[in-house]
Amino acid sequence: MIKNDCFVYRKAEVKDLDEIAYLVTKLIGTCNFINKSKINKPFLQILEINKQSISQDIKRYLVCEYNNKVIGACGLSKILTKNNYGLAIGKYREILYLIVDEKYQKMGIGTKLLKQCCENCKFPILYEAWGDNGKYVNSKFILEKLNFNLVKDLGNKYYKNNGYCTYCVNRDKKCNSCLAEVWIKV
Repeated sequence: MIKNDCFVYRKAEVKDLDEIAYLVTKLIGTCNFINKSKINKPFLQILEINKQSISQDIKRYLVCEYNNKVIGACGLSKILTKNNYGLAIGKYREILYLIVDEKYQKMGIGTKLLKQCCENCKFPILYEAWGDNGKYVNSKFILEKLNFNLVKDLGNKYYKNNGYCTYCVNRDKKCNSCLAEVWIKV
C-alpha cells in the first residue's frame, strides 16, 4: 500500500521531459496535433513528437513524483484566443495533458494535479476530454468534482475524422470510436 504523503507535487523541470513524454505516449499516444496521415506511427516516433511538443511548454506543467520518478503530470497552456471548437469564449487557457501512471490511478493524484493547475487562473479553462469505454470520457468524474461543465460534445468520430487515431495508444485495436467532449471551468 502506498501512503499519499509519499507523493511530491512540484513544478516540472526540463529534467522531467523524458518521463512526462513517455507517460503521455504510453497512456494516450498524442492528441495535441492534427495529421491527416493514415499511416500508424511507431511508438518511438510518437515519443519524439511528444517530447518536442511538451518541451515548448515544460514550465507550464506540474508533476507528481513517487520515489524520485514522475508518475503524473498536468499542464496548462499559455493564454489563447482561438479555439478549434467554435466556442465564443474570448481569452482562455487549455489543459495540455492530464496523465497518471496506471499503477497510481484512483488515488487522487489526477484530481490534485488538475486542481493545482487551475488554481489562480483568471481565464476560462478548456479541457478536451476523451474516452474509449463507450460510456463517458475518462476524466468525467474529476472534471465534475472540480466544477468543470460540459460545453460541447464532439461525438465519437471526432478523433477519427481529424486523423488522431494513427497516434493513439489504442490504434492497433482499430476502434475509431473514442468519445470526445469539451469541458470548461470559468
